[in-house]
Amino acid sequence: MRDATKPRLGALALAVLCLLPAGCGTPSEEARVTELLKKSVALAEKREVRSLMGFFAAEYSDFEGRDKADAERLIADYLGRFRGVVIHLLSVRVDWPGPEGRAAVECEMSFSHGAAEVLRKLLPYTGEYYRFRFDLKKSGEGEWRFAYADWQSVSLTDLFPESLKILKKLFPDL
Repeated sequence: MRDATKPRLGALALAVLCLLPAGCGTPSEEARVTELLKKSVALAEKREVRSLMGFFAAEYSDFEGRDKADAERLIADYLGRFRGVVIHLLSVRVDWPGPEGRAAVECEMSFSHGAAEVLRKLLPYTGEYYRFRFDLKKSGEGEWRFAYADWQSVSLTDLFPESLKILKKLFPDL
């Protein structure tokens, strides 16, 4: 009889732990930020620019002074130039230097498109690499939104070590 109750007690203990905030509760803010980036990448690859812009704060700006409407035109123009775009989100570093409801994010991505995707099956081509810096803020509903963006092209040798690890998993011949 005692042996039959042990599995039930274990399941009960696990259920109780999941109700505690440190247990199986809501995802961390860092996980929520990373999820925002993953969803953004997926929308860009599908060319769903209008949906992607829903992740931008109304007062968004970038390092060249573009506002949200300008960013939408820039993204639509970029995606419209290529037959297909593939984006690999590599590393994500989240920092919390600002007041509550703000976050600074640095991430790296690999972009490839069209014929490059065919070539990558033949050659160890992984695309162009960019490092982005985003300032995020929480919306009134508590969702993260892009408030500012800056980016630059980087070489393979300048990628963060964690980005290189991810690339080697994606492209073992690299």
